[in-house]
Amino acid sequence: PLTCTSCVTSHCFHVLFYFFSLLPFRNFSLCVQRGCTETGSVWKLYGLFNWSTNGVMASPPQFDCGEVSRHCTRGNSWVTVDGVVYDVSSFVQRHPGGEALLLSHCGSDVSSVMRSEASHAHSKAAFSVLNGMRIGVLKDSEKTTPAPSSSSLSSNGTVTNGRNGYVSTANGGARRRPDAATASDQSSSDDTSLEASDFTMEGWREEDLVDWNQPMLWQVGALGSAYHKWVHSPVDKPLRLFRSDFAEFFSKTPWYIIPVVWLPVIVLLSCLSTMPHLLSSGKTAEEEYEEESRGLSGGVFLLLFVIGLFTWSLVEYGLHRFVFHHSPPDSSPFLITLHFLLHGQHHKVPFESSRLVFPPIPAFVIFFMFYALFLSAFSLSVTHALLAGGILGYICYDLTHYYLHHGVPALGTYFHRLKSYHVRHHFVDHQSGFGISSKLWDIPFGTVTRS
Repeated sequence: PLTCTSCVTSHCFHVLFYFFSLLPFRNFSLCVQRGCTETGSVWKLYGLFNWSTNGVMASPPQFDCGEVSRHCTRGNSWVTVDGVVYDVSSFVQRHPGGEALLLSHCGSDVSSVMRSEASHAHSKAAFSVLNGMRIGVLKDSEKTTPAPSSSSLSSNGTVTNGRNGYVSTANGGARRRPDAATASDQSSSDDTSLEASDFTMEGWREEDLVDWNQPMLWQVGALGSAYHKWVHSPVDKPLRLFRSDFAEFFSKTPWYIIPVVWLPVIVLLSCLSTMPHLLSSGKTAEEEYEEESRGLSGGVFLLLFVIGLFTWSLVEYGLHRFVFHHSPPDSSPFLITLHFLLHGQHHKVPFESSRLVFPPIPAFVIFFMFYALFLSAFSLSVTHALLAGGILGYICYDLTHYYLHHGVPALGTYFHRLKSYHVRHHFVDHQSGFGISSKLWDIPFGTVTRS
């Protein structure tokens, strides 16, 4: 009897498991990976199910506008879009438009702001990232759908009417102002709407193509023709490349490692370039001539240093456009894997801070390649001077790249415009905007990203 009972129990378990496996609860495993159960928030766990697109959850958590408006501080930040409530607390510091801008809209409806050309019309990828933060919907009685009013936006896209777009009610709650309403009445064919977007909260076919619990470098080569769309469908989740913990450790680089490692190299190259000339006094004319032919004066060194610095800007553009964004053939798992290792990973997980700057070990390999190339064309001192300037350009490039992803430049400054430019490269058109530290070479080569 005990054996029979065990068999029945086992069969019942498998039937239930099979039944639930048929339901599209695609996001449950993602929620467990992110540790949603540890936050103590049942709403967040509940909200990560895919209830908004296929009706799996008949009654998702509902909130009123008053409750949403109270979540408007750092670490406790909610917004609504088209009647859906999102908890963006974990995203505030990583917001491409800056932390302050997003905080200024927290507790309010941002439907019209996210679609406004006057501020910044967000891309499908931006809605994809937002889609992963759903926690519920507004109560039916508080959903309004009048057309967005241009008067509700200031010149920089902020909501100016009412506190965060809501007004208080007699019972201490809040309701949405009509002129701060959503844009949900737009045509369903709008390519920025959640329904029309080809992106999902997990990128594109994540569960079909890859296993995020396993090292990714051993999986991407098998994607074939699906790789190109998959790698440019960004996700906001941790990425592991290698099976080895040792290799994985060296595949990640904090931003401050770049100046710590490379500034001493600049000093060394500068000394090697000029030292023979500085030590040439006190020798015979023949010896001095011989030393001077190997050493550089301060003026010549400075000129070559600036040339090297300028040359790096062209190298930066060329590497980014012709190497990092060269599409590997579908039939070559090796080249697909190499592309993902060099740059594809950055487009797949653009918010992962430890993968924004180039690790020193592969960077030294590239350095010695350029060293051999320059030495075949120039003298030793000239090579050192050019490379010293080039490495300074590389440091500026890597730190600028990190700042564009995680810094908050002041509105209207050069870096604010550059940040907006780089955001468009990631989320609007990855086949343009190849300049990172500047648009210098995008202009003559015709690859400036459209506004």
